[in-house]
This record gives sequence, structure tokens and C-alpha cells, in this order.
Amino acid sequence: MYTLPGDHMPVSSSTPSLDDKRGTNSAAKVGQSTKRTGPSYVYYRLYTKLGPFKSNHPLSYNDRFIGRIPSKSFAPPHTVASIKWSLCKLEGLSEPDKALLFLSLSNPAPKEDTARLSLYAPSGPGLSEQDPIILVVELEKRTKEVLQAEKLPEHSDDTDVHYGKSLYYRVYSSEGGDKKAKTSFDESDISLGRLNTLLIAPPHTAGSLKACITKVEGLVMPGHALYKEMELFQDVNSDAAMGDTDVIPFQGDTYLGSDQGNPVALVNATTDTAADQKVKPMSGKVFSEHPLDTAATNCALSDGPDSNFTKLARLSYTYSE
Repeated sequence: MYTLPGDHMPVSSSTPSLDDKRGTNSAAKVGQSTKRTGPSYVYYRLYTKLGPFKSNHPLSYNDRFIGRIPSKSFAPPHTVASIKWSLCKLEGLSEPDKALLFLSLSNPAPKEDTARLSLYAPSGPGLSEQDPIILVVELEKRTKEVLQAEKLPEHSDDTDVHYGKSLYYRVYSSEGGDKKAKTSFDESDISLGRLNTLLIAPPHTAGSLKACITKVEGLVMPGHALYKEMELFQDVNSDAAMGDTDVIPFQGDTYLGSDQGNPVALVNATTDTAADQKVKPMSGKVFSEHPLDTAATNCALSDGPDSNFTKLARLSYTYSE
């Protein structure tokens, strides 16, 4: 058989074969598919143990409970401890060492301080508005003046992603009978309340749900002598109260309190009448023609954005403990 010259010569390593070229092209495509384009941001929600509060760096004017900060603002190493410190400083919050960071609202426990998070990956916790990380702090206490943006983009109307789910409840007074709910929505059943699950601070337990309802309804807060007397039942037909550490998952279509015909029940409720139990602004000025609206809070209580919330204000608040 006739042999062509070079048939038995080794292929030069400097000349890639067809397979090598295919491999190179495939690797390049894989690299392109995982490369993040445009600026990177960290998305987050802020909570105390009683519920959420607004960010100083809101994503949009009609959803100021989601914050967004450029990833480049976070100094390395990107450990949980470092990210907590940066978020607290950028938000003007104190005691970052006491803060807790959850990768999502459904996580049963906070992430360890030594764990590392990737802030420049294509996807992951905190890298999109659909998947924000959660920072839980001891106090919502800001003492420095905050200059808020005058113009922010409007949030997309996607209630499944941004506005949580409805949870129905009834409150029974320590003096007897069911109370009119401050979040009532049905004139024929005014003791039936409804709140958004985004109002419940992680970890999602019976204790955090109880604290959320007490705040929304203006009842005595944790630390009050009568707070421990209040008990949470999973529905009005339950024989025994839930324990504060009982986990309550809100995934799926059916969860505790999802059916308005079978709401959770808070029993032995006591209204907060002591002045020292309430958080009041000590001093404050509104440097705007229009005062800061409460529509952002209403947005969290309802199932969607409030179209009336169109203006922001510049505020200087000092809160008492």
C-alpha cells in the first residue's frame, strides 16, 4: 500500500487537530455562557425580629423593601461576617456583630460567619431581585441623615415573585371574644385579618409569626410581662398551642393560614397601651413638598404595589430604643 509522506509523523502540538478545535470552541462557549455581563449587584431584604423595614438603597420606588448595592462596594474576603458588616455600614445600622444573614426567607437557620458567598457569579443567593439574601438586625435604628434618590425605576408587577403570599388569622382578646383585625378586608367578617408572608422575619417559626401579628395588630411586644401569655394556634379547631420553635414552611400553595376559612388564631391578646412600648420618632423633618407616604408599608401588607406611592422624601430620624 502506498504511504503518503508524513503519515507516521507525530502531529505537532502547535497545530491543533479538528477535535482540539472543537474542544476549544466548546470551552469558549461554556465560558461565554457563564460570564456575567454588565455590573453586578447584591440584592437583599432587611428585617428585625418583628418584621421588615425599608432599605436606604431601594431597588425601585414602589418596592423599597428590596435593597440593591453594587458588588464592588463589598471589600474582600466575601465572608458572611464581612458582608453583614458592609450591609450594616452602608445602611447606617448598628451592631453588625449581632446581625444574622439568611440565604433566603425559607432557610431555617442563618449562615455561619465563616462561610463565603460569591458576589460575581452568574446566579446564586443575593444576585437577583428574585433571590435576595436576608439581613436580620437587632434594631432598626438610624441616627444619620439619609439622602434618598429622587428618581427610582418602577418595579415590575410580578406579585408571585415580589409580594409574597397571604396568611389569614384571627386575634382573640384576653378580655374575651374575637377582636376587629387592623388588616381586615371583609366587612362581613371584620375579625378576619390578612397579612403578607414577607412581613414574617426568618427563621419562619410560630414564634416569628406570633411576633409579626403582635406588631401588625399593635399588641404587647416581646419582653412585655404579658407577651408570654399570648398563644398561637394553627387554626381555630386546635386543642393545643404551638411552640415558639415550631417551624412553619410557606412553600407551595397550601401552608399554615393559607385558607381564609381556616385561619391561625392568636389567643389571650393584650393591646399595647404603654407609651414606652412604642417606637416614636424623637425628631424629624421632611425636606419635601410631599411627606413620606405610608404606601410602601401598605405594599407589604397587601398583595401588590400601591400606585399612589410616587414620591420620596429626605428624612432625618432618630429612633428611641
